[in-house]
Amino acid sequence: MTQAQIAKMTVDEFVTALAAKQPVPGGGAAAACILAQASALGSMVIAYTLGKPKFAQHQSRLENLDMIFTGARIDALDLADRDANAYLALNSLWKIPADQRSALPEWHAAVSEAIAAPSAIADLSLAVLAALATMSKITSAQLASDLRIAQLFAHTAMESALLNVQVNLPQVSDTAARIAGETFLTARRSEGARFVSLSSTHS
Repeated sequence: MTQAQIAKMTVDEFVTALAAKQPVPGGGAAAACILAQASALGSMVIAYTLGKPKFAQHQSRLENLDMIFTGARIDALDLADRDANAYLALNSLWKIPADQRSALPEWHAAVSEAIAAPSAIADLSLAVLAALATMSKITSAQLASDLRIAQLFAHTAMESALLNVQVNLPQVSDTAARIAGETFLTARRSEGARFVSLSSTHS
């Protein structure tokens, strides 16, 4: 697979490509697609809630949340491509001996992007988690299981993306940048766990 265009693939095409012995799509792209599904489920819960008299007072808030999920769904699929393309670039340089590639500017750029892409997926996952965590009291109880699944998907997407950040951090030569990456991992995992716990308490 060359330049990724995951949003244009059918589900069957994507999972077939994911199963294949090829660099991409891989775990990062899969994480982003899970995030897109979490966002879509959030929108579905809202769609079934809007128009119900019981929740009329929350309509404006729900519409704003739906805008967040719609944007996140699109952005997540874009990030699936970004992550896949970042890994393609990194993978193409792995064949160069370590002592040679460490001197190449393109190697450091590839490592940086291979960390930046999943970091962006993790950040977007956290934003979706934060939005989902506000919905349990303002959406139909009949959709509670769908809302919970959305929360679990978003958290899984975040944790999966963070694994890709973690696995690439040892390739970062700058000590300060590596420490910053480790701090990022700790902070995101803590925030994600808090939102999952909050959502579970409110469900």
